[in-house]
Amino acid sequence: MASPTDSRKGSLASELAVNGGTPVRTEPYPAWPHYGPEEIAAAVEALESGHLSSLSGTRVRAFEAAWAEFQGVEHAVAISSGTGAIHAALIAARIGPGDDVVVTPHSFIASVTAVLHAGARPVFADIDPRTFNLTAESIERAITPDTKAVVTVHLNGHPADPEATAALCEQRGIMLIEDCAQAHGARWNDRLVGTFGAIGTYSFWEDKILTTSGEGGMLVTDDADLARRARMAIHHGEEPTDENYYAGERLYLHQLIGWNYRMTEVQGAIGSVQLSRLGGYLERRRELAALLTEALSGVRGVIPPYVDERAAHSFYKYIVRLDRDVLSVPVYDFVEALRAEGVPATRRYPTSIHEQPIIVEKRGFGRSTFPFGDDYPKPPAMPNAERVARDAIQVTVVNPSVSDQDVRDAATAIAKVAAAFAENEA
Repeated sequence: MASPTDSRKGSLASELAVNGGTPVRTEPYPAWPHYGPEEIAAAVEALESGHLSSLSGTRVRAFEAAWAEFQGVEHAVAISSGTGAIHAALIAARIGPGDDVVVTPHSFIASVTAVLHAGARPVFADIDPRTFNLTAESIERAITPDTKAVVTVHLNGHPADPEATAALCEQRGIMLIEDCAQAHGARWNDRLVGTFGAIGTYSFWEDKILTTSGEGGMLVTDDADLARRARMAIHHGEEPTDENYYAGERLYLHQLIGWNYRMTEVQGAIGSVQLSRLGGYLERRRELAALLTEALSGVRGVIPPYVDERAAHSFYKYIVRLDRDVLSVPVYDFVEALRAEGVPATRRYPTSIHEQPIIVEKRGFGRSTFPFGDDYPKPPAMPNAERVARDAIQVTVVNPSVSDQDVRDAATAIAKVAAAFAENEA
């Protein structure tokens, strides 16, 4: 790596652990997630019940009911993953071949590949460089005559101004799907994200704010028809038996092309326990994020996360950016120096989605270009997303397992690395 040169005796560069100096810390950071005896007992009880599928058990139903109550919505559909939840949302909304869907270039790729799974085409809009999210203005510029939906992502836990986006979509007659995979409990003007659009989707993957033993997801909506179609989509397109869906004799009547995206009873049991902890999890994440932001407030070369005054950030991830007015160091080198100091850090989505091979080369199903089609244009430059990809660093120290001192150590290490690189450039 291109670390700062040690041209002067006693320079800050010589103190960096990556150059042989003493690291800020050698003790590993606490692991996340952490399951307690309640989650373990719930999982064992589900295993011993003999009912492991949501089709025969009651635990997934209970989790759905609890999540719907938490969100204040009519319907919650438990799904095997957050990716499956977005896909099911698009199928429920009848989005498919011939349709365009506006998407973000800066997220985990599932926010876009779910659109391809549905047979629709992604159209990219640029992001706000402060929140890393789509804006109503960028979405409007990306709308085509074939646009039928928008998938907006509340990235890292910061809401993507869902009021303005929902108003635009309503005005243009476009479906709004909120990808809340990273934003459990996030709010905008004191309203939970996931409730502004027609559908909200969530992920309960291993390191999420709320987890269900490795994988899991949820779809929420107030629209009974969307909920019904989503349930069919995740269960081989099978017609529900009655309003309860889970009760009664199965009809084995398949009304649409479906998939097997069902959640297991073990996941549902763990999810219900985890949901009871969500309030405490969010409070602690916000406390730790505030502590870290305060500690970094005077550090030259590093920009802490922006939080809009209308937002309640859930801080799934704590992301800093390098201030290019101060530092020109490649982000990878900064990350490597930070890791050497004992702090878990990584680049955040270093390749934008619109620059990924599957998009640029139109790698469709099988040997075809479907659903892109031969006429799918190369996505235009996304300067904000591309800049964030070059400058953003994930510092994984705001989960509820860590202590205040753990966060202070991270702040000390960030300040140490930033000062060394700044000195080298002076």
